[in-house]
Amino acid sequence: MNELKPWYAVATPHQDIREGRLDEAVFDANIWAVVQNTAPEVYLDPEEFFRKTFMTAGLAAILTRVASALGGSAGHSRGAGFQPAAGEQKHRQDACAPTDSGDRIISLQTAFGGGKTHTLVALWHLAKHGAKLRKSPHATDLRRILSGNLPEKVRGVAVFTNATCDVTQERKTREGIHTRTLWGELAVQLGGPALYEKVRPNDETQRVPQGIFVDILRNAAPCLILLEELADYCVGAAAVRVGDTTLADQTISFIQQLTEAVQQVPNSVVVATFPASRYEVAQSEQGQEAFITLERRFQRLGADIKPVSDDEIYDVVRTRLFESTTPPDDTDYPRKVAQVYQQMYATHSGEVPGEASKNTYREQIDRAYPFHPLLIDALYT
Repeated sequence: MNELKPWYAVATPHQDIREGRLDEAVFDANIWAVVQNTAPEVYLDPEEFFRKTFMTAGLAAILTRVASALGGSAGHSRGAGFQPAAGEQKHRQDACAPTDSGDRIISLQTAFGGGKTHTLVALWHLAKHGAKLRKSPHATDLRRILSGNLPEKVRGVAVFTNATCDVTQERKTREGIHTRTLWGELAVQLGGPALYEKVRPNDETQRVPQGIFVDILRNAAPCLILLEELADYCVGAAAVRVGDTTLADQTISFIQQLTEAVQQVPNSVVVATFPASRYEVAQSEQGQEAFITLERRFQRLGADIKPVSDDEIYDVVRTRLFESTTPPDDTDYPRKVAQVYQQMYATHSGEVPGEASKNTYREQIDRAYPFHPLLIDALYT
């Protein structure tokens, strides 16, 4: 134990933490703020974002599916939209395998803090900043899991959250268009005024477009649609009457139109986030009903992926907070710390829980360093 060093003599926090500039609000990711260019710099800069992102198995799976579809492998020539980074080989089959519609309709369902919005931000940068990430030294993990196959050109990217378009006051876009609905927003974001004109009557009357969105996706593809907090949006939309229905009813109906359109357009992808439980939406009966219906519509046609598994949380926290957790001359240091702790627990076996002296717990100490695993477990679970 005397040979161990204090953690602060070993681990190096990121610069913003070292200089006392860390704003805790930075941990509350907001995809619409990224679109509006008002988010903290760590979310706006694709290189900085991936430098501080641990590549979990779930995140890697989602990025692989989306990159494959946007890159042109879903029903087209594999090389059409892919551009490998210099010196990198196409060695992973799953990164280039043809994708069916289930791979292109994805739902992310976790409790708050489970990595849903972080995943959406990663997908936004993948689609918008492929050229920069193809060369960045901070995106080596991204290029590795994609075998260098980053989408070269994504024509349309659209984002809709509960903060995008107020159900009462509408939103005025940069093109001067006043959008009133989810379908109006998606059309204008994917293709500007030209594609918006295809749904203008439906947007102005707030009535769902029937069979029209297939044509919009074909004109916008390769395209990516990111949806967040739809159930919460429907709580407000339920107060807006549209004939004998509500805007919430029309929105839920549109989700079926959208997912069926994505099925028919190979290079289109939609990713939606949902809370783990209907009780995390508003306590109103309408909000919970909207959540259940939306959840079923996505699960009927798509795949549900968990961005972060419980055993990856140590790596996520460490990557976000620290530049390095080992001395330059001893990269095996955390394992040595874990061994010393395990020996101490074995010596005092009558005073500590039984699992503390097991090899599996030693591995947890190694992975959690410089934190003790009990601290992370208590805060996370």
